[in-house]
Amino acid sequence: MTLVSLTQGHLHVLELCPRRFQHTYLDQLTVPGDPATQQRQEWGSRFHLAMHQQQLGLDIAPLLAQDPDLQTAVNSLLATAPDLFQPQAQYQRFSEYRQSLMFNGYSLTVVYDLLRIGPAQGQIIDWKTYQYRPSLTQLQQTWQTRLYFYVLKEITNQPAEALSMIYWFVPPPSQVDQRRPGYLTIPYNAAAHQRTRSDLHRLTDYLTTLLSASSPLPQVAEDRGHCLSCPFAPRCQRYPGDRGLVPEALAIPSIEDIPEIEARGLVTGNGQAV
Repeated sequence: MTLVSLTQGHLHVLELCPRRFQHTYLDQLTVPGDPATQQRQEWGSRFHLAMHQQQLGLDIAPLLAQDPDLQTAVNSLLATAPDLFQPQAQYQRFSEYRQSLMFNGYSLTVVYDLLRIGPAQGQIIDWKTYQYRPSLTQLQQTWQTRLYFYVLKEITNQPAEALSMIYWFVPPPSQVDQRRPGYLTIPYNAAAHQRTRSDLHRLTDYLTTLLSASSPLPQVAEDRGHCLSCPFAPRCQRYPGDRGLVPEALAIPSIEDIPEIEARGLVTGNGQAV
């Protein structure tokens, strides 16, 4: 399989372990998902769909009436941040907005949950629908944050300092810790943009070299501990449980190991400005 498009997930896994990258994206191997993970993904899809329909100006009342948890979460977000849903003359708004940027022989692909573009400002809004809230430092270091900023800077040509990214955390209200929706804002600057460009060159050059070889992609060093939460550990003949280490089910996942969710089930095309 020849890769052309790279997402933040590709970059994260490639940097984490090239062999896992091979199993996931080149060999397209799958592993059974546990019920809890599937339940979280279903919740994320429902919430993203509601946000997308709302931004397109569609009536979401029938959707919310069928889903009490979703209705509670959306109403809580409306009460916490009403400005997110009010049209503002200085902004163009784009929901579930897919963009690609050619870079070093690859197409860097992102999907913005909500993008607000003004004359001298660009704001990325991303919905996170799980209970775990990482720190600001953790979020700044993820490939999602870095790639989303990098692509936006390149396609808008706005100063890096004019860009920001806001992560909103909206977990299911039925969870034990029923915190109100909260957010973290991440600023951007020219130095961060240059670092990301350098790292993108490094990773894409590395990937091109790996893909040109006929041998399997290399494994990560076992002492780094990444095999603990990797579903392909047995396939790589690495069995963390045999050494008394924490099994995958009990390991705390990295934020970038939590799948990115997009709105699903809407007929209207993506990327429509509202």
